[in-house]
Amino acid sequence: MRRGPPLIAVVTLLALLTLTGCSLSPPVSPSPPLAAAASEQTLASRLTLTPNASTRDETPTPSSAKTRAERTLMAFIRITPTALRAALVTPYGQRLTTLVRDADGARFEAGDAPGEPPLPIPPDWLASRLEWSLWPRESLERAFAGSEWSIDEDATRREIRRRGTLVARITPAPRPGSPRPLTLDDREGGYRLTITPREADTP
Repeated sequence: MRRGPPLIAVVTLLALLTLTGCSLSPPVSPSPPLAAAASEQTLASRLTLTPNASTRDETPTPSSAKTRAERTLMAFIRITPTALRAALVTPYGQRLTTLVRDADGARFEAGDAPGEPPLPIPPDWLASRLEWSLWPRESLERAFAGSEWSIDEDATRREIRRRGTLVARITPAPRPGSPRPLTLDDREGGYRLTITPREADTP
């Protein structure tokens, strides 16, 4: 009678698969309290997601060609003490998806835009990048305390580092309540995220 592989080999294989799967997504920083950025107002902004040159230069497949192109969406962001919700709307007025970040983590909820390519980023990525751009510096410093993450900021830029290595640079430095465009250059995720508040589009 033929026996299956030893139990230790199966356990080792599962461990390797788990580690491989975890490495597919950029690590996520500790989240600051939602109450630190809670507001009664809904933030309306234009989000432009642009792949970095190294990402664009990869040989595309038919299924990935659309997802690696630049995407522009309208975002209606609501932050309460219990949840962040960002409805992402196509230029045609269809809701592509809604990002939700609450006590259960970050996730995308299905929208009503059939035929539109899905976002090429995980919900944890977008949630953390919005936090880096919208939360006060002091809140991020408290959230990162004791972890491998840190924040450095001056009058011109905000930098997020992990183990001392630059992960993302935001220019100009975010100023809560100031409606001006911000560009987050993500060195680890391979994308640039530009956030343009609707007030900044008004002449």
